[in-house]
Amino acid sequence: MITQVKLDYINRVVDECLDDEALELKGKFIGDEGVEAMVRTNRIFDVENLDLSCNKLTWRGAHHLFHCRLFKNLKRLYLGENNISDKGIKELPSADFAGNLSLLDVRYNNIGSEGGLAIVQSKRFRKLQVLIFQENPVGDETLITLAKAHTFANLRKLNFYRTDITSKGIKALAKSKVLQRVKQLNLARNYLHLESARLLGNTKTLTSVETLLLFDTGIGDAGVKAIMESEAFSKLKTLRVT
Repeated sequence: MITQVKLDYINRVVDECLDDEALELKGKFIGDEGVEAMVRTNRIFDVENLDLSCNKLTWRGAHHLFHCRLFKNLKRLYLGENNISDKGIKELPSADFAGNLSLLDVRYNNIGSEGGLAIVQSKRFRKLQVLIFQENPVGDETLITLAKAHTFANLRKLNFYRTDITSKGIKALAKSKVLQRVKQLNLARNYLHLESARLLGNTKTLTSVETLLLFDTGIGDAGVKAIMESEAFSKLKTLRVT
C-alpha cells in the first residue's frame, strides 16, 4: 500500500529532479514503490527525457511505468542498472510512449533472449535511433531478428556489448539490409573470433559505420586487418580492439 507520506516524498523528489524537458531520477533508489507512487500522483510529465537508471527497479516498477499515461511526449528512456528482467521488459511495447522513443537504454537489467526478442519483434519502435542492450544476455536470436526487422531502419547507434553473441549473430548483422544507417556499433566483450571479423569485413550494407568497438574479443591481428582493409568501412574513424 502506498501511503500519503510516500506520495508526498516522491512528489518532493520529482520536484527536485524535474525541469522543462527532463525528469532525472538516476541513482535516487526510489525502487518499485517509488515508481508506483509517482504514477499514482497522476501528474502529467511533459518531458522528453526520463532517467530511472540505478533505482533498484524490478518487473513490478516496470509494470507501473509502462502502463501509466503520464509521459506522452517521452522520447528518451534510460533504465540502466536495474533488474527489470524479461518479465518487465516484455511489457514495454505496450507502453503509451513506446512509439515515440528515439532512445532506449536498458543496460544491466538481467534481460535474456525472451526479453530481447520482445523488443526487436515489436512494430512500435520505428522512431528508435539508439538501442542499448549492453550487459544483457539477449544472445544471437535477438541480433538476428533485429537485423531483419524493418522497424529498426532508423537506428544510428547499436550497443550489443557483452550480450552473448557469436559469429552466428554477426553473420546476420553483416548481411542486414535494415541497419544501413548505423554509425556507432558496439560489439565488445563477446565470443567473436577471426570468422566474425571477416564477416564484418565482407559486409555490403554496414557502410555508414564510423565507430566500431571490438575490444575484449578474440578477433586477433588478422581480424583487425580484415576490418581495416575492408572497403565497406571506408567511413570508419574509430576502431577499438585489444
